[in-house]
Amino acid sequence: MAIKQARHQQRTRSPSKKRFGPRRRFCRICENKSELDYKRYQELRSFINRLGKILPRRATRLCAKHQRQVALQIRRARYMSLLVYTAEPESTQDRDRRRGRGGGRRRR
Repeated sequence: MAIKQARHQQRTRSPSKKRFGPRRRFCRICENKSELDYKRYQELRSFINRLGKILPRRATRLCAKHQRQVALQIRRARYMSLLVYTAEPESTQDRDRRRGRGGGRRRR
């Protein structure tokens, strides 16, 4: 048992020699100390993707408290018809053209 612990200590680094620590994420609402409101729907648009879905916390980089608040305000803005629930689905031609499957002449 003592031999295993000694080997483990040799393999692990001491706490002072850590190369990279966990990267600190900053919530932009906490930093600015701004209030979220459904009436300011222009700000809420940055938390919605182009299809109208609410972006997850890892994408918005908000703290849990403010992510819940953003979701609530987006729902309120949708109810008041300030934001859309869903966007128009793109046509298959537009999608194919963007992906490089336009069906036209190919350049060589």
